[in-house]
Amino acid sequence: MNEIVEQFEVTFNQIHQHLKELNGFPKNDNFAELLQRSKLKHSVIRVHFDQLKQYAKLRNAIVHERISGDYFIATPHKDVVEHLKKIKQTLDQPPEALDFATRPVLFFKEDTAITHIIEAFDQHGISQFPIYTKERNFLGLLTNDGIVRWLSQTMVDGHARLEDITPKEVLHHEKNTNVEFLGANATVFELEERFEKSLDEDRKLKAVILTESGSPDDLPMGIVTTWDLIKVDRQEDDE
Repeated sequence: MNEIVEQFEVTFNQIHQHLKELNGFPKNDNFAELLQRSKLKHSVIRVHFDQLKQYAKLRNAIVHERISGDYFIATPHKDVVEHLKKIKQTLDQPPEALDFATRPVLFFKEDTAITHIIEAFDQHGISQFPIYTKERNFLGLLTNDGIVRWLSQTMVDGHARLEDITPKEVLHHEKNTNVEFLGANATVFELEERFEKSLDEDRKLKAVILTESGSPDDLPMGIVTTWDLIKVDRQEDDE
């Protein structure tokens, strides 16, 4: 077989295998179908979707429309093969979730004065902070929306008492408490799967917190929101 054609087919088949894996090895393992499904879930596939779709047509022409022996109706250009190999390499070694996380993570303990945290919202331009017990157990995610909600429900005659108020008291007013945890060495694919699964289950995932072991009781190394996922697409577009 023509060497350039062989490289193209081998690489294409390896990418096809990745798509099967990303979709849980479904019975229908048609490349085009897997590509479409993967596009909805994974940024790497989204960015390369159009190219992979065209490469699939080229592959079908090579496999199904061979004229004779090593004489093919179409032969991939060397640049096409090199680009296909780059896509395959990205699937082999996907970026780490930590690359797209906000870090370092500023967090507070349950007995921190709420006035101090309110100042931190303004000073750091961050909209949410993880809260931990004195034993470093995760209590919840305190957001600026949660504080506003707490204020609106506790104000009397236009005034609210902030003295001696701690985040533990305010956490009860958080509307969305859905937070999940992943190990710091997780891939961006695993990260995206968490958000995709939450959508499938009709529950909005507020954030994914990355810790060394993936345990909620480890201190946070990074935090990812849906806004951070936009950075995944942008980074891929730049490459």
